[in-house]
Amino acid sequence: MQSGDNEKTDREVREILDYYKELPERGSQEVIVSMLRELQDVCGWIGPSVLEEAAQTAGVKESLIEIIMKRYPSLKKSPYVHEITVCTGQNCASRDNLKLLQELRQRLKIGGDGISQDGRIYMKTRACLKQCRTTPNIMVDGKIYSGKSVKEIVSMVTGPDTYI
Repeated sequence: MQSGDNEKTDREVREILDYYKELPERGSQEVIVSMLRELQDVCGWIGPSVLEEAAQTAGVKESLIEIIMKRYPSLKKSPYVHEITVCTGQNCASRDNLKLLQELRQRLKIGGDGISQDGRIYMKTRACLKQCRTTPNIMVDGKIYSGKSVKEIVSMVTGPDTYI
């Protein structure tokens, strides 16, 4: 990003924060979510410094902002490029999806926050992807796949010649 782009982004972030700071209900969940969405639209994601400033603006603890962000999956804590959702429903779990989940976490170096070390991949679980007749299922970037191997999934998000 060029210096002019950084200045523009910083100015837009400041305008958003200044606007929300003046609202009487600035600490309500609804207002915080609106503020976070606007900040993400400008920055692309909610990094640690923006998260801290948002908490100060809302007059709440950072931990509350983090809880809200967990409740709204569209709010990103990392500039990830790919999103993987592993089905952990009863049918998929019985067909080795839990083993697949552990192996993917290891191969893609996914941390406890669900984000890979390089910040490019976000992985989460969902109790059911509502595709039980084709188990086991996994969703990569919004598209559901059935019966894929770890190698196939890794190549989808890292490139065909990369098997970590």
